[in-house]
Amino acid sequence: MGREPRQTEPTGTGLATQTPAGAGPATLGRAAEWAALGEWLESPPLLHKVDLESLRERLRFVGRARASLAAFEADLVAEVARREGEAAAEETLRGAQKRSRRGARKAVRTAARLEWAPDVAEKLAEGAITPEAADLILDAAAETSVDQRKMLAAAESEPEDLFRRTLKDHVNELVSEQELERRREAQRQRRRASISEQGDGMFHLFAQFDPLTGARVQAALVAKADELFRAEDAKDRPTPPQRLADALAELVCDSTGTPAGAELIVLADYDVVREQITDARLADGTRLTEAETLAISCDAGILSGIFNKHTNDVALGRSQRKVPKWLRKQLIARDGGCVGCAAHHNICQVHHLKHWQHGGQTTLENTCLVCWRCHHVRIHRNGEEVTQRPDGRLTIAPPTDTPSGGGRAKRPPPHNQGGTRVQRARAAGPRESALPSRPHGADGMPAELPHQPHLAIPAPRRC
Repeated sequence: MGREPRQTEPTGTGLATQTPAGAGPATLGRAAEWAALGEWLESPPLLHKVDLESLRERLRFVGRARASLAAFEADLVAEVARREGEAAAEETLRGAQKRSRRGARKAVRTAARLEWAPDVAEKLAEGAITPEAADLILDAAAETSVDQRKMLAAAESEPEDLFRRTLKDHVNELVSEQELERRREAQRQRRRASISEQGDGMFHLFAQFDPLTGARVQAALVAKADELFRAEDAKDRPTPPQRLADALAELVCDSTGTPAGAELIVLADYDVVREQITDARLADGTRLTEAETLAISCDAGILSGIFNKHTNDVALGRSQRKVPKWLRKQLIARDGGCVGCAAHHNICQVHHLKHWQHGGQTTLENTCLVCWRCHHVRIHRNGEEVTQRPDGRLTIAPPTDTPSGGGRAKRPPPHNQGGTRVQRARAAGPRESALPSRPHGADGMPAELPHQPHLAIPAPRRC
């Protein structure tokens, strides 16, 4: 489309550069960013001698430059495709950049889609959104009409994992039941799997499923991986990817079937007027068609307690700290997964917003789901806090009283500074476990997962 390079404003480079006459502040600032990066690329400094704030600043510059270069590359690819055709553009990428055929084809397709999405292309050229976020918006726009301006605003402020959820929620709001049926059928048509032997004798397995089948496979894999984790030697643990590979191999090659604890949570509303279930969806918000809901219901265990995910008045009192299964399911219905990074709910633990030992109750409004990293690194080590967004969803953000200097928030000091380590540990009371990447209860013990799929039906919403 021949877009002119867009400029954005950085901070604190302090570099003098030549810019066109009449250039605005944004142009001047962006030129300084490129000059700073060029200076470091031409003469790399000793990074261990550079102050931390300068390193962080250059990382911001690199992020914006990466997005701008992706937009510029799309412009070049689109122009080559316009002159010589898409096949020639693919071969140019394979020769000039050593891209795979699949990667070259994707680049040509992205360039063509950006020509029809000027708002997305502009934000990408400005460095305001990442190439990954641009791809997500373009993919969604190819299936339904999305509010691109609204999604671009979200992409500017949210990391990719959280933006995926925001975009999914937005698409779910727009898609009608008929459109959902057509979309699901199109997704089922795209299902595929392949297995190939590599040069070193290893095998590579790839699979792509529709949302419901994928959620079932994921639930079985996570449950099997957790089962393997419990049986491992704590001093000789495999990495999470290795454990997941072991889980897949056991599920495929072992005839014992799905492990205990594999579950697929489906949420739905109940229409009291028509006396039927409506708006069936997975815990992450993915909507299900009527046929998918009926198919699941045949093999599901119905949760006996009907609950409303919008009600926050369920309390267990001070005598019980461990979170029961029914409250955990309410948290899954409300949060979907980790409130900090959207990790799957099966690898999340329950966090008390006001700690239990400080008088906090085990209630829906005082708890949330967080993964191990967000819990122990972001909250407990970095001092970040769980806050509520304008749309009502919870998230994790730096504390409001963080010093303006931009330094890392200090971890709260222990309650008892005196005595030996054992004395301080006893005085502090029970602590949550710091085991890596697996489900836990609120007391730090391994979480107990239900042993069968079930259909969790919230009560009717009240006006």
